[in-house]
Amino acid sequence: MDRQTQIQNTVSPHILTKLPLRWASATDRGRCRDENEDALIVEPEVGFFLVSDGLGGHRGGALASKIVVQDLPAMIENRLHRLRSARCRPVREMFRKAVIEQSRQLRMEGTSESGYREMGATLVMALIRNRRAYIANLGDSRIYRLRSGRFVQLSKDHSVISELIENGHIEPHEAENHPAQGQITHYIGMEETAVPFVRSFGLVKNDRLLLCSDGLTDMLDDKSIAAILHNESDPQKACQTLIKQANTAGGYDNITVMIVDYLGN
Repeated sequence: MDRQTQIQNTVSPHILTKLPLRWASATDRGRCRDENEDALIVEPEVGFFLVSDGLGGHRGGALASKIVVQDLPAMIENRLHRLRSARCRPVREMFRKAVIEQSRQLRMEGTSESGYREMGATLVMALIRNRRAYIANLGDSRIYRLRSGRFVQLSKDHSVISELIENGHIEPHEAENHPAQGQITHYIGMEETAVPFVRSFGLVKNDRLLLCSDGLTDMLDDKSIAAILHNESDPQKACQTLIKQANTAGGYDNITVMIVDYLGN
């Protein structure tokens, strides 16, 4: 593995968490960037996983994603403790409000002396709780699920390309070379109120979740990613293979991947 790749951790479900989870993560600056503006964090005892891709260029992007992974997990955990109900709707609403508040705080940070104007970050996150997964995203960082050989994207891309496809203005095969490629419409730190995509779903034994930045999905198509996740059972090796293949395909951006295996019933 290239020396610039950081394998963040691999945790046995019997060591740091009571949750029936196995996970691994890796981040790499890629072949064309001088700095890695991606960031990630895992709170295994809470069952919380987050990937953030910094925007705004160089130090501004790196600072933005760093702020997100430092501040948002604590906000989520504090609000979880204050929830009066463990039902799905209150947890989803808590997720939504926490992302909106984080976006507001990052926007304020960008106007301070220690920040960088117009800095921002994407995010994709998942919370495993009571045999359910709660997910949220802003921007084009994604979460996928591999279940019984079926690989599906669970997040929603907040991008110009996605809106053009949804509205029937272009076909999916036209997206790759479209001039709007890479332009996102929602992100942490945006001037307007951020509107995250939030959903929840029940987990099934052997579900495999993949959280990633667009440095992976811009280099590898869904079919290639699914094949790696299906063929490599060890999550750390799967992370390494995804990073390697994305770099082989060009590595034009920072690449971050996180795999979460649900081992419960």
